[in-house]
Amino acid sequence: MTSRAAFWRRILVYALYIAVCSLLQVTLPDSVAVLGATPDLTLILAVLCGYMFGSGDGFVIGLAAGFMRDLLAGQTLGLGMLLLMYAGIASSVLLHRFFRRNILFGLVLVAFFSAAYAAALLILTYLVPPLTDIVYPFGELLERLRLALPGQVLANLAAALPLIFLLVFLGPYRRSGRGDDPDDTIMGDSLWRVA
Repeated sequence: MTSRAAFWRRILVYALYIAVCSLLQVTLPDSVAVLGATPDLTLILAVLCGYMFGSGDGFVIGLAAGFMRDLLAGQTLGLGMLLLMYAGIASSVLLHRFFRRNILFGLVLVAFFSAAYAAALLILTYLVPPLTDIVYPFGELLERLRLALPGQVLANLAAALPLIFLLVFLGPYRRSGRGDDPDDTIMGDSLWRVA
């Protein structure tokens, strides 16, 4: 596959995953909820792309998935973009050097970032309330987080497992091109480097 074909394959595959995950996230019925929480597919996609394919892919996919999330369901445009971009970049750094492409540690990162994302939203809701005329007590927000977090983490883990296999077998990079080479020589991080 030529470099131009590989580039367009990456663009098309990522565009498809972002569109499908974003649309599924806003249309999933409550019957698929785990302990009252539906999976956060855009967060899972950003975290897994950052973990599996490097910081460049995590950055772009987090930004694009956050934009679609804000466009379809957000009150403000930009907050979801920033949070998912940071999640994609951070997931490429955490556990990346030692455990790249390991399913178990990919799931650990999904669980960690699910909790971190919920905590970040709690802090932002307390500091900058979405509705200025309503005061959100910190204790009440913590109680809501305590009740919702186990379901959110379990729902995200349940959705992450099939998404990991989809990204591995039907992902943006050809599976035959990925051997057991050193981490930075096969995937997203090194594709733009010259030396």
